[in-house]
Amino acid sequence: MAKLFVLNLGSTSSKVAVFEDETMVQSTTLRHSTEELKPFRDVLSQQEFRKTCVEEWMKKIGWEFEELDLLVVRGALMKPIEGGIYEVTDAVVRDAKDESFGSHISTVGLLIGHRIAVEHRLPVIFLDAPVTDELCDAARYSGLKGYDRRSVFHALNSKQIARQAAAFLGKPVTEVRFIVAHLGGGISVSAHDCGRVIDVNNALDGEGPFSPERVGAIPAMEVLKLMEAYDDNRAMVKKMLVGLGGLNSYLGHGNVAQAMEDAKTNPEVKAVMEAMAYQIAKEIGAMACVLKGKVDAVCFTGGIAYNQEFLGYIRKYTDWIAPVHIFPGEDELKAMALGGLRYLRGEETPKVYR
Repeated sequence: MAKLFVLNLGSTSSKVAVFEDETMVQSTTLRHSTEELKPFRDVLSQQEFRKTCVEEWMKKIGWEFEELDLLVVRGALMKPIEGGIYEVTDAVVRDAKDESFGSHISTVGLLIGHRIAVEHRLPVIFLDAPVTDELCDAARYSGLKGYDRRSVFHALNSKQIARQAAAFLGKPVTEVRFIVAHLGGGISVSAHDCGRVIDVNNALDGEGPFSPERVGAIPAMEVLKLMEAYDDNRAMVKKMLVGLGGLNSYLGHGNVAQAMEDAKTNPEVKAVMEAMAYQIAKEIGAMACVLKGKVDAVCFTGGIAYNQEFLGYIRKYTDWIAPVHIFPGEDELKAMALGGLRYLRGEETPKVYR
């Protein structure tokens, strides 16, 4: 029986779990208050604090790292790579710490996993990082030379959903084509062509539909106007685009369940929710074109996928494309553990990060 430790950090939380094969035997979400995190000048400086929290939890539940067969951590922001399993090597650690490709709390989780692995002589891996890049050549062109489109999306969950949908159809993921719409605080709609994500809206930098927290695609000239309105304060404009945009901008909050309830009596709220659904549907339609109409299923996942009424707004535009499968929520810990088992069992060969 394989024993795995899985670590997935959020901005104010640390999700940790111990698995025995596919079974999660211990798990928790360690919450970190604003006051606890306030002394740290940046994300990377949280490393020692977060590591101590994780180690104390392991002691509390009576597990030793030496009992484990593998550590699995979340992929960080680094250079674009194909989807799949990667061992956390010195090259991975170097690029993650450098933060040349962006700053994110996932980097801290990766560094913690590497340190624990070295201290206890354990292998450590990550899989389907958010920078997973399998775009087809045509998808890379932005329209401005030297500024290519980036593939940054909910790769871990989207790839796992594709595997689950393929299993449901009784086929290997390398023989099916899906559109996966991850609907959460950020929204990414990806075209899965026989196991490869050949196009996807960049959910981090501002492409595709607006979401509960993000603006999505916005005309370039409007961004310039926004810069002028905030006296070229780049940090503030970024906060407006990613954090205070989307539903937060229109409704003052990003709670989809509350918004759908309010939409029953408030026409203005209903119009906003229908507009978000309309934009998601347009993105799904675009991915159907990318796959040349050969779509085995449209899959909805993420927290918003629990709301059947909102999905109904989208489906009135998209149900003609292909059968629909709904996988609400996102079980990233389980996805990471399953990847770890494929690694340990030799079912998937790890790729080399160069």
